[in-house]
Amino acid sequence: MDVISVSRANCKNCYRCVRHCPVKAIKITGGQAEVVDRLCLYCGSCVTECPQNAKKVRNDLDAVKQFIQAGEKVLASIAPSYPAAFGVDSPGEMFYLLKNLGFCGAEETAVGAELVSVEYRRLIEEGQTGPIITTACPVVKNLAEKYHPGLIGNLAPVVSPMVAHARLLKQRYGRDVKVVFIGPCIAKKAEARDRSVAGDVDAVLTFRELMDWLEEKAPAAARVESENLEGARQPFIARSYPLPGGLLKTSSITGDLLSREVVVVDGMEDCMELLDALERKSVNGRLFEMMACRGGCIGGPLMPTGRSLYERRQRLLSFIENNRWQADYRNIEVDGAGIDLRRSFEPKAFKAPRPTEPEIREILASIGKATPEKELNCGACGYPSCRKKAEAVYQGMAEPDMCIPYMRSRAESLANLIIDHAPNGIILVDGNMNIKEINKAAEKMFNADREQVIGKPLSTIIDDRDFAWVLANKTGLQDKKVNYPLNSLITLQTICYIGGEDLVLAIIQDITEQEKHRMELERVREETLEKAQEVINRQMRVAQEIAGLLGETTAESKVLLLKLMELVKSRGEEK
Repeated sequence: MDVISVSRANCKNCYRCVRHCPVKAIKITGGQAEVVDRLCLYCGSCVTECPQNAKKVRNDLDAVKQFIQAGEKVLASIAPSYPAAFGVDSPGEMFYLLKNLGFCGAEETAVGAELVSVEYRRLIEEGQTGPIITTACPVVKNLAEKYHPGLIGNLAPVVSPMVAHARLLKQRYGRDVKVVFIGPCIAKKAEARDRSVAGDVDAVLTFRELMDWLEEKAPAAARVESENLEGARQPFIARSYPLPGGLLKTSSITGDLLSREVVVVDGMEDCMELLDALERKSVNGRLFEMMACRGGCIGGPLMPTGRSLYERRQRLLSFIENNRWQADYRNIEVDGAGIDLRRSFEPKAFKAPRPTEPEIREILASIGKATPEKELNCGACGYPSCRKKAEAVYQGMAEPDMCIPYMRSRAESLANLIIDHAPNGIILVDGNMNIKEINKAAEKMFNADREQVIGKPLSTIIDDRDFAWVLANKTGLQDKKVNYPLNSLITLQTICYIGGEDLVLAIIQDITEQEKHRMELERVREETLEKAQEVINRQMRVAQEIAGLLGETTAESKVLLLKLMELVKSRGEEK
């Protein structure tokens, strides 16, 4: 039925919708929420509670606009809670706004509520046996059909005011007119498609959709009294229908809040509790007026925000007082003559598979809850107990890792495991330069005991000047070499500031051995250079000496050769 959908891009894995869904109709798959139609009551809790606006209600605004653009005769049936939502002082002002949007006419759904109230009074007068549960609220009807099918026979076989009014309008103006209901209720969108009433209401708009349309249309600021539809009338006393007890008052059924025969309940939790009691037959009474929203329809999920429930109630009561008129039920019964106000209901309960005790224990053990003592039942996952969550996992509605304490413990355990086994030293200090965390590598480096130094000033184990500089400047130091002579330690440190937490984190690499090796290599290099220089110098001396000897020998040979040449030459001349 796609009444409520989920934007996967906006769903942030917070499980708030699961926590607030009264029947746990939210399925989590891959960390994403999904509204399960067969389980959903359409109460709107998931919509109003979602902090990321990931839950979207089906928008029928385009369909209504198409009716109007196609030249259809479109009539508006506006819920009697409208004075609490819109700043109007009379019905005429509201009708003007609607006609300005293109509606051929408008009438208050309270007119249909009066028809329904007459039918309820008839049920009481006819002495229908057994507790009668009112069915004006579609959420209560859904709750009975889906979760208390044994009480279907106790549901009043009467249509809601929305359907009654739609049938009245179509009897009055023809079946071809389009009736658009406008109200604060999400469940009305689903009700309009119920099998036993389908076709009566052609579209359902919420007050929010109407407000968006009004803002888009930007009607003139000045409002004027508009004419109602020809033959239309104002409701008599049914404008109080949106309030708890409004049905009783409209029906003129005797009873009050202290009556044992008539019980008035509003709010989802109280409605669920009452249905449970009725199913157990532990509560007696003749008529049970039930409204799922606290405070009645003026507490509907898509009422405009900005006013408290009590301000809305006061505004509605003032509107009723200022627009009071007189009539009698004979006129109401004449208006409703020939209109079928009865309807049927059908069981829609879904039988989910139930896990065995060993299967529950196995699921719990998979998230570290091997014993009952480890079942925190904190409700963070959205379920009231760890066992209920395990059942949901078995049924495919939940995931094991939805257990926030378990995942946090696991994450912390993994983080601590990584930190403790990191080869580099890690030290975390707060804004007062006190040690918040120190891992095993750092303990070994600085000969410190974690249990003794946590919470102590950093200066008790090392020089904290670099840390203080990073904290003061809210910046970082990258790969700075720091020597700790007292610890016979040479380190390479990266210190960073963690904004928002006002923390300083240092990752300290022990490079003592590398530095010793580097210094040894440097010493060897220098010694090698010295030896090489000595060899070069020695070779130069030898070369010089050899050159000297060669020079002397060459000179002597030259002298001898010259003398020999002169001797040979002189002998030749003598001959």
